[in-house]
Amino acid sequence: MSMMSINRTRLFAALAVAACALPAQADRGGAKAFATTVPALTGAPPEGFTIGKGSTAYTGSVDGSIYKVDLRSGEGEILVPAEKDFDLFTQCFKLGMRVDPRSNYLFVAGCVGGNAYVFDADSGEELRNYDLAGFGQVINDLAITRDAVYFTNFTAPFLHRLPLAKNGRLPNKDDALPIALSGDFLEDDQGLDAEGNPIGDYKGNGIVATPDGRTLIVGNSNNARIYRVDPLTGHSDQIIVTPPLQGFIDGIVLHQKKLFIMTPYNPADPDDIDRIQVVELDKDMLTGTLIGSITDPDNLDGVASGAMFGGALYVNNARYRTFPEPDTEYGVTRLSIKEVVPE
Repeated sequence: MSMMSINRTRLFAALAVAACALPAQADRGGAKAFATTVPALTGAPPEGFTIGKGSTAYTGSVDGSIYKVDLRSGEGEILVPAEKDFDLFTQCFKLGMRVDPRSNYLFVAGCVGGNAYVFDADSGEELRNYDLAGFGQVINDLAITRDAVYFTNFTAPFLHRLPLAKNGRLPNKDDALPIALSGDFLEDDQGLDAEGNPIGDYKGNGIVATPDGRTLIVGNSNNARIYRVDPLTGHSDQIIVTPPLQGFIDGIVLHQKKLFIMTPYNPADPDDIDRIQVVELDKDMLTGTLIGSITDPDNLDGVASGAMFGGALYVNNARYRTFPEPDTEYGVTRLSIKEVVPE
């Protein structure tokens, strides 16, 4: 997908991200003290979302800004300002994000820049900017393991591996490695171009890693399927979900052998609603059961990405049906993972 040539609706519908990387956060305090909705940065359409130290959360916008907010108090500040002269129709600067708790580094997918940023999660200082795939390829989401950060590519069948040294120390600028995906992810999406040649439409989006870092789970938004991926070889096997997933699958959160899959509404369908599809994985992670969905029509509006905190799922709202103005309000929603409506 070329972000330089699509219209506004496709921009927001296609780039809802997500995200998911480290294993779910431990319970850090009384859930009853936390509000159902927490304000995000006004006028900054959000995509990426993550939770760092304590109750500190971060929302990132396609305009390049990153907002730091306390989930308990609702107080926030701009950690990284928006890019100057941002043009919604032709530009996109930041998508998925995650914090490595060892270093307190905030890793951010760089969208059409084909790059990845690393910021100090306290000060907002930009520490590194890695070229992963070159300008024009959409780096979408990421997962952090003990020894690497893995990024998905929305425009090509690749993952991008950024190795980490002991305790999460950053690598040199030239150490990023592309990993070609093979197996089911590559084979499931073959189509034909105008001349009848095979061509894929690989919308790599949400990604999570198992606690031991030996397995990645990657979503393909083009066909609403998820895949188990070997992080060393790139080989992929489709995870057969019964009944099948539906819609534009986005960010993914892994918590206690369950996948929480962000599924924003279709902006072209006024009757469609946001939902988080919940999949219980079997032991081999090659099959799973769609046990139901979490919905909240009053507080979900274009769910883009999420993270676990205090036994609850927090998601941000990109509001894809609302044209972003300087006074457009955005927010983060807290959801109970126990309120799953069965399929």
